Amino acid sequence: MEINATILVSAISFLVFIFIMNKILYQPVLDIIEKRRNYIESNKNEAQAHHQKAEALVSDKNAQIADAQRKSRDIVAAKTDALKEEKTKVLNEAKNTAASYFSSEKQNLVHQKQESAANMKFDVADIANRLTTKLMGEGIAFEPLNEQEVEEVMKENA
Repeated sequence: MEINATILVSAISFLVFIFIMNKILYQPVLDIIEKRRNYIESNKNEAQAHHQKAEALVSDKNAQIADAQRKSRDIVAAKTDALKEEKTKVLNEAKNTAASYFSSEKQNLVHQKQESAANMKFDVADIANRLTTKLMGEGIAFEPLNEQEVEEVMKENA
């Protein structure tokens, strides 16, 4: 094998071909691959940032919901307590009103009973004396009933 100019020209032409192919074909393809890799990486980083923001928003939303639920439970509990107090107050007022009404009516009945008993004493004594007079006659003397005797009879029959 002889080294002649054809081998040298072929080698140089091969090196020029590789250099040209590198500039024309390989380098643009490598640049496109690098740009695509950078684009994918930036989209991945952006997606992670959005994911973190979304998680922060979800946790904030959950905290706000929990706070709103706690506040609503507190409001409901306060309103319930206020209504219970109002109910107790109204019931106590009604009980007191009813108790005072029944007490006054009871006192009125006791007073009326005493008045009726006092009026009856005189009426019973008068009727008993008249009956005795009619039964025994006008001229016969008898001892008229007094209030104490009538009161004893009324207590026995009450």
